[in-house]
Amino acid sequence: MSRARGYATDAIVLRTVDFAETSQVVHLATPEHGLVAALAKGSHSPRSAFQGGVPLGVLGRAELSPRRGELELLRSFTVTDGLKGLRDDLERFAAGSRVLALLRDLERPSLPAPALFLAGSFALKAIATSPPTSAATWEIVFEARALAACGHRPHLASCVACGEELSAVSLFSAQAGGTVHARCDPGGPRLRVDAEALAALRRLYSARLPELVAEPPSPRALRAVRAAHDLFLPWVLGREVPAPRASPA
Repeated sequence: MSRARGYATDAIVLRTVDFAETSQVVHLATPEHGLVAALAKGSHSPRSAFQGGVPLGVLGRAELSPRRGELELLRSFTVTDGLKGLRDDLERFAAGSRVLALLRDLERPSLPAPALFLAGSFALKAIATSPPTSAATWEIVFEARALAACGHRPHLASCVACGEELSAVSLFSAQAGGTVHARCDPGGPRLRVDAEALAALRRLYSARLPELVAEPPSPRALRAVRAAHDLFLPWVLGREVPAPRASPA
């Protein structure tokens, strides 16, 4: 799709920064154009079409025009889902904030990422509308879908190194990108995974979303996946990732 004369797109508002006296710089996740940085001129002015500014952490429809330089021009933004539930509860707010942060890390300018966008929009809606106790579940589901969408799905079917069937207790290795035998351990960050933990990881990466809605992972399964992701995400991103405020109960 040509962007030369402007375009409209679905978007998630990932970040907003006040600019000058009345404007904002807005970072958007979009399905067809990846990460878009845009200038919302006069968005805080009383007569602005933005009606007080572009809000953070909402879904909407953006109209943009390319400009010279890094920033495009955000001509209008219509909120389609304000995700009000994210702001009604601390657990939801924390989980939603971490989804937005991971989207910022994984999105790339001008690189279409429809699966990543869909994973983010679904997770934010689920967190905003589900009971607060479910927030950690949908955050972890998003992480799995986001990693898979970006080509970082961990190998869980066998030993990454030798290809043989896994033993009763194996290792999840960040460096190897999945599960390995102890004898095949390449070093680096890793943790022991028993059959139950491995089953939880496999289910999260293979089950369809309706299945996870109908039968959410157990607290023990969530703890196992959380431990693996806390090991794997920093390796994928190349930096430390702030830990969740509390582990799944």
